[in-house]
Amino acid sequence: MEFSDDTLAVIAYLQQYSGDNLRKAEDMAIVLELCAQQQNAELAQRIITSGAALWRIYRALRRMRRGDEGYRQLEDEFTAQANLFRVSIAESLAATDEMPILERFQAVYLELTTGALRNIVDFAHDFSYLKQLQNEQRWGGRSSPTS
Repeated sequence: MEFSDDTLAVIAYLQQYSGDNLRKAEDMAIVLELCAQQQNAELAQRIITSGAALWRIYRALRRMRRGDEGYRQLEDEFTAQANLFRVSIAESLAATDEMPILERFQAVYLELTTGALRNIVDFAHDFSYLKQLQNEQRWGGRSSPTS
């Protein structure tokens, strides 16, 4: 897939911003490029927001134990955000007919397997940096998405 200069610049800046901590930079570039091709900023923002929310919830769940107060509700929200993130990623794929991309995204992110869920969480990690950057630009300050 060919990437626009804008997409390449966003990924390069985000890679630097994250301290070279992006886990799925090329896949992120694909999703952002596909959203741009569809001229669908709302979809891109939904992916960014749901990915960041998924990553925050995942981090919170890791600090809790089953049976802790609020664990079940957080687990339910994790499932809801993971589904929204997956569906939104799948929606972005409507802009391509490149079978290698479609097949890889299906196998890596969209299957209902434990491995795909782990990949979704890693992908959400990267989008949390983009959301953090958006918030920083809007409100100022900096907080780490990985703390």
